[in-house]
Amino acid sequence: MTPEKTPEELIVQKQLDAYNARDLNLFLSCYTSEIEIFNFEDKTSVISGIENLREIYTEIFDNSPNLNATIKTRIIFDNKVIDEEEVTGKNGGEYLKVIAIYEVESHLISKVTFIRKKS
Repeated sequence: MTPEKTPEELIVQKQLDAYNARDLNLFLSCYTSEIEIFNFEDKTSVISGIENLREIYTEIFDNSPNLNATIKTRIIFDNKVIDEEEVTGKNGGEYLKVIAIYEVESHLISKVTFIRKKS
């Protein structure tokens, strides 16, 4: 029997599905208006607020027609969803291994921290 998915996992999966479909409006609907996105090593956010997220992901989705993220491992811990992802097709074919730590508040993603490794 498959365990039921938590609200945190459901919203993270929804944004992943929207990301793979390059559905910007659905993707943005998964985040709080105050979303903060960090690279693991940085103390300041690289993306701050929903309009900044819209601007960056409009460009990514417009310039990456083969964009796809695949989950290799997922851990649910309290209000956090930790995904090991393989991302292909970004910027014309770039391949990335990524750890994404999603923090969920009130059923929306409020913070993401990325750990990236290029292969």
